[in-house]
Amino acid sequence: MLTPVGCAARRQRLWDALPAPCDALIISDPQHLIYFANYEQSPFVFRTNDAGALLILEPGKATLVSDSMMRPFLDQAYADEVVAPDWYNGQTSAPHRQGLLVHTALDRMAKTPGRRIGMELGTVPGGLVEGLRAARSGLSIIDLDPVVRPLKRVKDGDELALLNRSIRAGEAGHAAAMAKLTPGMSELDAYLLVQNAAIESLGEPAIVYGDFASGPRCELERGGPPTDRKIEKGDLFLLDYSVIVRGYRGDFTNTFAVGARATPRQHELFDACVGALKAGEALLKPGTPGRAVDEAVRAYFRKLGLEAHFPSHSGHGIGLGHPEPPYFVPDSSDEIVAGDVVTLEPGLYIPGAGGMRIEHNYLITPDGYETLTHHRIAIDV
Repeated sequence: MLTPVGCAARRQRLWDALPAPCDALIISDPQHLIYFANYEQSPFVFRTNDAGALLILEPGKATLVSDSMMRPFLDQAYADEVVAPDWYNGQTSAPHRQGLLVHTALDRMAKTPGRRIGMELGTVPGGLVEGLRAARSGLSIIDLDPVVRPLKRVKDGDELALLNRSIRAGEAGHAAAMAKLTPGMSELDAYLLVQNAAIESLGEPAIVYGDFASGPRCELERGGPPTDRKIEKGDLFLLDYSVIVRGYRGDFTNTFAVGARATPRQHELFDACVGALKAGEALLKPGTPGRAVDEAVRAYFRKLGLEAHFPSHSGHGIGLGHPEPPYFVPDSSDEIVAGDVVTLEPGLYIPGAGGMRIEHNYLITPDGYETLTHHRIAIDV
C-alpha cells in the first residue's frame, strides 16, 4: 500500500501547486482518494456497493468523510480525522448513502471557515457544491482537476512499489499463457489461466482486465475482452492486460502463435514491431515531446511500407489511470518528464497475415529510462 510519508508529501505538493490560496480543499475522485490518503474501497465486498468518501484538506490537517460500513478501509487510510456516521446497522432501514455522505461533509465543512474552496469539479457531488453555496455568501470555488492531473505524472517510491507488484503479477500471467495455452481452449479459458496465475503471484484478489483475443479477432478488432471463441492451432493470441493493485496497474503485451510456429510473414511483422519498439525507446528521456516518440515509431514502420497497418497510438503514461499523460500520438501536447511511467506498444494488423502488438513499461529517469517489465516478448512459444 502507499505510505503515510508519501501521501503527506503529495498533499503538500497539492497545496504548493494551487493557482491561488484556498481555505480548504475537497478531494472526491476515487483515484485521488488513494493518491492523497491511501483510501481504497475493495470491489470484492458487498459493503462498498454505492459507497463513497470525501477527503477534506485544511492547512496541516486531513479529514476523511464516509460512513461506518467503510471502517475497514478508513482504518487503513492516512488521515488526521475520520468522520463516519452510521449508515446501515442491520437493524433499521438505511437512508440514501450518497445523500448521507453529502450531509456529513457539509456538517464537517461548517467547522472550516473561509470562502475559497478547492474542489474536483468533475467528480464532487452537486449537492455538496449547492450546500456550500447556500451556507457561504461570496463562495469562490477553485477547480482542482487541472492542478491534480500534472502532479500525478511523477511517481513516488511508494507508487512505484505498487506498480512493480502489478507488473510482477502480470508477468506471471504472461508466462502461464505462453506455457499452458493450447489449441481447443477458449479465450475465456485463457483469461482464467492468466487470472489465476496473476492472483496466485499477487497473493490477494485483484481485477484483471484487458485484451485476450485470438485468430481473426487480432486482425479485425485489434484485441478485446475474452469470448467463448475456441483457439485453433496456429492462431495468434494477443495478450495485453493489467492487474490492478491498490488502484495502480501496469500494462504490457505480447502476441504469440498457439500450438505451432508463426508463419514467415508473421515473423517479419513481429520483427518490425520489435524494431519500432526500439526506435521509440531511443527517445525515452526527459524533455522529449510525446509526438516525437510517436513519430519515431511510425517512421520505422514507414520505411518498411507498413505505416498504414498501424492505426493506434504508440504509447502513453500509466499509474492510477489507463491511459494517462504523456500521450505518444501525432498531435501530442505532452513532454516527457523524469518520474513518468510510460508504455510503448507498436502493433501491426493485416487481414490475412495477422494482428499483433508488443509492449513494455518504462520508468523515465533523469538520464533516460529503466525498463520495468521483463516478460518474454516472442511470437513462438
